[in-house]
Amino acid sequence: MKRTSQVSSTTSNGGTVHDASPVRPTPTMNSGFVSSGEALSYTMSQSHRGMWKRLVKKVAAWVVDNKLFVAFGIILTVWALCGDDLRLLLTHRTADPAFDAMVIFCIVFFSFEAVVSCFGKDDYFMSFFFALDLVSLVTLVLDLTVVAEAMFDSDGGDGGTNQARSSKTARAGARVGRVVRVLRLIRIVKLFKAFQTTKKRQDKAPIRTSAGEAFDNWGQEEEEANERKEGELRESLVGKKLSGRTTQRTIVLVLIMLIVVPLLSTETFSQTPAAAEYGADEVSQAYHMMRGGNGTREAYESMILKYIYYHNWFLGSVGCPRSGAACSFLQYSQLFWVGVTGEAETLSSYAESARVDPAVVAQWNAMAAEQDDMYNFGTMPEQVVEMLGSPWDTSCDMRGFPYLGISLLAEPIDGRVSRPIRCPSDLRSTEYEMFFARLATEDSLKEVCLTFFFDLRPYTREEASFNIIKTCFVCVVLCTASLLFSRDANELVLQPVEQMITKVEAIRDNPLVAMKMADDEFTREEWKRMKTERYLSSNSICQYYRRFCSHAQPEMLETVILEKTIIKLGSLLALGFGEAGTNIVSSNMSGAGAATSGVNAMIEGSRVDCVVGNLRIRNFSIATEVLQAKVMTFVNQVAEIVHGIVDQFSGAVNKNSGETFLVIWRTTGCEAEHVTKMAEMSVFALARILAAVHASPVLAAYRQHPGLQQRLRSNCRVDLTFGLHAGWAIEGAVGSEFKIDASYLSPNVSVAEGVERATQIYGVSLLIAESVVQICTKMMANKCRCIDRVKVAGSDMPMKLYTIDMDLLSLSVEAPACPRLWNPRQRFKVRQFLEAEKAERWHDEVHIADVFESNTDVRLIRQRYTLKFVHTFNMGYQNYAQGEWNVARGFLLRARELVGISEGPSTALLHFMEGQGGRPPKDWANVRDLCNGACLG
Repeated sequence: MKRTSQVSSTTSNGGTVHDASPVRPTPTMNSGFVSSGEALSYTMSQSHRGMWKRLVKKVAAWVVDNKLFVAFGIILTVWALCGDDLRLLLTHRTADPAFDAMVIFCIVFFSFEAVVSCFGKDDYFMSFFFALDLVSLVTLVLDLTVVAEAMFDSDGGDGGTNQARSSKTARAGARVGRVVRVLRLIRIVKLFKAFQTTKKRQDKAPIRTSAGEAFDNWGQEEEEANERKEGELRESLVGKKLSGRTTQRTIVLVLIMLIVVPLLSTETFSQTPAAAEYGADEVSQAYHMMRGGNGTREAYESMILKYIYYHNWFLGSVGCPRSGAACSFLQYSQLFWVGVTGEAETLSSYAESARVDPAVVAQWNAMAAEQDDMYNFGTMPEQVVEMLGSPWDTSCDMRGFPYLGISLLAEPIDGRVSRPIRCPSDLRSTEYEMFFARLATEDSLKEVCLTFFFDLRPYTREEASFNIIKTCFVCVVLCTASLLFSRDANELVLQPVEQMITKVEAIRDNPLVAMKMADDEFTREEWKRMKTERYLSSNSICQYYRRFCSHAQPEMLETVILEKTIIKLGSLLALGFGEAGTNIVSSNMSGAGAATSGVNAMIEGSRVDCVVGNLRIRNFSIATEVLQAKVMTFVNQVAEIVHGIVDQFSGAVNKNSGETFLVIWRTTGCEAEHVTKMAEMSVFALARILAAVHASPVLAAYRQHPGLQQRLRSNCRVDLTFGLHAGWAIEGAVGSEFKIDASYLSPNVSVAEGVERATQIYGVSLLIAESVVQICTKMMANKCRCIDRVKVAGSDMPMKLYTIDMDLLSLSVEAPACPRLWNPRQRFKVRQFLEAEKAERWHDEVHIADVFESNTDVRLIRQRYTLKFVHTFNMGYQNYAQGEWNVARGFLLRARELVGISEGPSTALLHFMEGQGGRPPKDWANVRDLCNGACLG
């Protein structure tokens, strides 16, 4: 039975709730009950265990990705590929222990690498490359000379042909092992690619351009920026899977070809019987006939010398004695040791009887010197001639079998033999091959057997050199095939998909960046087009081709269309939702929202600090009645000015409901200096909008519209009113699942609307709440004139109202611009210029108050309002605020006369005082209540 712990908790009514859920037994449990100390100890042990696991994984990942570790692994991998062939090509048997030690070190290192990779890489253990590394590690054992001797040793008593056939499988296994080791270089290619990507990222530096050159910087810099962005693309999951599978398929394909193709071909020795095997039978038969009395010694000696001279070892280094004739030089192996093996008791007598007479050897050598056949035996050095006639007393022991004979390489010979070979065992098992009679019974071979050992070192060295070349070739084939097979998929599918993913992630983080993506994409297209045009214009053949051969434009790939569609959809999101909808887009494209196909637009709002502006088009209802369908064009013409200037001063237009615009300058997360600059730019932006509207030749055309002139009389002009207030607002989605609007909700938005409505009372186009002026610098605040202290709807606290003195009627209409057909290139360059100009305003050395004062239009519309007027009005306002209305009336009348035109604030204060009978109310506290509808009349 399972133990259960009874956990009780007291409810609000005094009852008890029992939970009998099974509890996993822990080492600290005693009879099912766990004390708090034991539970804490168990929790801490689990925490420490998890900490150690994370630490081990982190250290393992660092080791695997360490450049020095990877570089050292690459060096050892190259050694593992070519070390055995270099051993056979460049060294002798005495150097084998050093190579064995190196192979053991490689096995230890690669084992450590595999273990560390299992901890440091999440997708390595039991993967394709794990199996590949494991097989490669096992095949390294084949490079140990002890294993090689056991697999390749061809000396023994069961026949040379059987030994060759039995070693064929071993040699094939060695080739397979070498092939599998070659496949490790695929990982080197991947690591090299990662190194290159890392280096490119480190070499990247951000592009910095000034405002003067940003709009005209069209060329190499854009191309480098685009290349940097392409290099920084993060590999997608689709890319990883497809690249991994392509590499696996390539490896398997090449591996199958390298293993199967050689097995489908016949061996060379299977075509015709070998001369060494046939000659061994003939010599052995002559020897046994001589021993049995059925043959002569002369026949035996002639046969064995013919065999020895036919496979003359000493022609291998000097070539054939006669031009055009064949000799043993054309073969890879020559005879170097002759002897007998058999029962130890009678071996000496057999060796003595097999000895050749020195005189006969001398005759054969002289005859070979005069030979003029198509196949020449060639002569041997004098020392070797003496050895051939000497007793067969060289004793050798190989694999427990005794051998007696003579070695043709027993003594060094200048220019011929540099390293003496006394016994065949002085060579590696792969460097010699033994032949003996096959036309004999096993019993007779056990008694006595003539054996002949051939030197295979020229063959093994040639094979080793070709193996090194083959290894390099296979590496090139594997790497090239892997890269070429995946290149088309990367260029046509993966890179576009990864670019799309990067763009979607950028839009998810900041939907407003989609507009910048469109500019970057256009820059890339234009640069490619310009580069192509430049190349074609400099090439006469291309010019001829373009002149006489017309071809249709190639169709865009679906991936390109999809990528451009993502950019357009992102741009539409930015235009449709604006800055207030960034949270809606981000929450649906990241986290849990990205895992589902549904859209959750009704998300919680977020509180932001901001400067709120409310803009209204005056006489909009009359314009709608008169213009009818053209009112949409009229609103868009006004919106173009409003949106453009607000954006240039780092603001965002939230929504436009007919005659009103809601404009936001977000200050959340900004430092105090940036908040101050943001407030000053909001004030400057509204002043610039008013000046641009009254100077616009497009909007000035409505002054001559007959229908508007009839309805508006002398006031027939496009005019706007503004209210500006600073506070907090809730940013989010307003609506339902059927339709939403990204907007701002707050009493401060209502306050901004109330401030804007107050412009009708004070006869001005712009009113600024005290909350905004307090944020501005003193220099900018001095540009604003305090005109009253009021209470507006949405605010319980009274506030001062400020305005900026502007005589908008003094602005002349700008000359109509020449009609220009805007193309994407010109639009891009203008946007680049405006972006650079926008960025310059945020420099520390730029002061908005100075920019405001130096603006030509601002100076013109403020020229009428002199310092004397400002002082006179301020004296009138101070008396008005203190309740001295009789004195205030005189100053306000004088201020109105100083301006010479209708001065709205002075007139509004005079009108208010007259409405109160010329005397302040008894409870006058210098606060005018604008919440009363009668006050707005």
